[in-house]
Amino acid sequence: MNPLPQIQRPLRLVEGAFLRWSLLLLLCASLCAAIYGQAARFDFLNFDDDIYLSANPWLRGGITLQSLHWAFFANLTEFSPHAEYWSPLTLLSRLADAQFFGMNAGAFHLTNVALHLLNAMLLCAALASLTGSWPRSAMVAILFLAHPLNVEAVCWLSARKDLLSATFFFATLLAYSAYAKRQTMARYCVLLAAFCGALMSKPMAVSIPFVLLVLDGWPLNRWSQTAGDRSKRAALLLEKAPLLLLAAGAACLAAMSQRDWGAIDAGASFTPAIRIQNAVVSYALYLRRIFVPSGLAIFYPHPGASLPFLHAAVAATLLLAVSAAVLLLRRKAPYALSGWLWFGVVLGPVIGLVQVGMQAMADRYAYPSIVGIFVILVWAGADALASQPRLAAAAAACAVLLCSFFSYVQARYWIDSEHVFTHAVQVTQRNDLAYFNLGDTFVRRKAWREARDAFARSAEINPRKSRTWTNLATAEGLLGNNERASADYRQALAIDRRDVRSLASLGLLLAKAGANEEAESLFREAITAEPRWAEPYSYLARLYDSESRWTEEEAAWKAFLTFAPSNTGAQQALLRARAASTGS
Repeated sequence: MNPLPQIQRPLRLVEGAFLRWSLLLLLCASLCAAIYGQAARFDFLNFDDDIYLSANPWLRGGITLQSLHWAFFANLTEFSPHAEYWSPLTLLSRLADAQFFGMNAGAFHLTNVALHLLNAMLLCAALASLTGSWPRSAMVAILFLAHPLNVEAVCWLSARKDLLSATFFFATLLAYSAYAKRQTMARYCVLLAAFCGALMSKPMAVSIPFVLLVLDGWPLNRWSQTAGDRSKRAALLLEKAPLLLLAAGAACLAAMSQRDWGAIDAGASFTPAIRIQNAVVSYALYLRRIFVPSGLAIFYPHPGASLPFLHAAVAATLLLAVSAAVLLLRRKAPYALSGWLWFGVVLGPVIGLVQVGMQAMADRYAYPSIVGIFVILVWAGADALASQPRLAAAAAACAVLLCSFFSYVQARYWIDSEHVFTHAVQVTQRNDLAYFNLGDTFVRRKAWREARDAFARSAEINPRKSRTWTNLATAEGLLGNNERASADYRQALAIDRRDVRSLASLGLLLAKAGANEEAESLFREAITAEPRWAEPYSYLARLYDSESRWTEEEAAWKAFLTFAPSNTGAQQALLRARAASTGS
């Protein structure tokens, strides 16, 4: 018997697999370069990027023992303002970028692009292993790579957590496919490790155990294989128990971190009825933006009670209709029910039933969830056009080209803060946060009139935010409109009497106008509100100097020098006040 054919056949299979994967990698890398190559020129944004990246002191020194300790224990044992929640793998990835590339925004962006490419390849590997269909899995991965709804996750550096969590999400699916085929402890440990990686990148991964239950239905057919055997079905649930315990722990940590930030308190103003309506509408909007990806923005303001009930009713009708359709097709097209549940389950933790922050929804939340819809589209399209391969190939090519074009256009808005927030105010309504950050962008380049106009629009939309009035007053003051600035500072203080910037700045304007008594009172309020802030002591000292109150001026300069001991100007002023008070 000639053994040569028995050897050649596996070799041909290996060569064929290598060729397929090489071609897919080449295609995906080319698409990534075409869409996101421009990201090498992109900057840090003034929305979260400044807190977590560009102004993060832990990144400045790169990887050290201290920064590694911070990465693993930030928001675990102590609150850190430079970390969103406990997400050590995300923080480690940022430290690695800073270590190897310095604080180069373009390099951080290219790391995001590389992660997106890796995610597409991992997604294809996971789906191919789960379903046994490599061509369809590759098409889903390519759509995932090219779709405009994923631009935010790739182009916003603060969304590194979404990319990295998806990396481990897809790795978990790949590990679960291997475990489902042969259930050994070693394979289960790999599954647990991948799931832990997803949770340690972003707690949104708490939905993964439920996704695995969905996959047990299709494509793994584990539910049907255990039909009539309760013990085996119970075992399917029991094997998810360790994952659910880990998910519960991660959810608790995330809730505590967001409470420290005040994000949960900020969303507490929305009643349960408002949250449910917004969640229903958001599900429908995510679905619409998969098919019509227009009007995409960095921030969508929560409509609150202004959300029309009719919108929620129409959205609920749509969702119920789709749900009914996939249930009716569950035997003929089981992938439809599985993909629909994937879409709904993955979005569940961030759909707004537990409101965190003031956004209605966010494009980055859809990053792993839209895979479920792509699975439905690709599998349904392949089945419908099975007898017309050329038409199927043409339709696939058109879809990818359209997605790539719109993604390229959308990515261009993310070059810097001015572009991304200008676009946001153009495509959304009453977006006070977008106007506020646009105003901050103008402040950084000292365009005071533009800053004043942006802050004024933000205050008009949301007059309950003291910081907006403070920034508006500052811009008015720099334009020489002192009366208008004073009124705006007073408006800020009517909202938050402990706003130290407004207290001190209004005091300076009043002192300049000769209203020294009220100015002194405001400086002292600022000191009471923030005793370790040095500037109000210097303002008091200068006020006392103008009134020849030398003893009080001396005490104020002493207090100032407690916090700024090397300030030579203050040292000389203290000596002059001391000399004047003693009459020498």
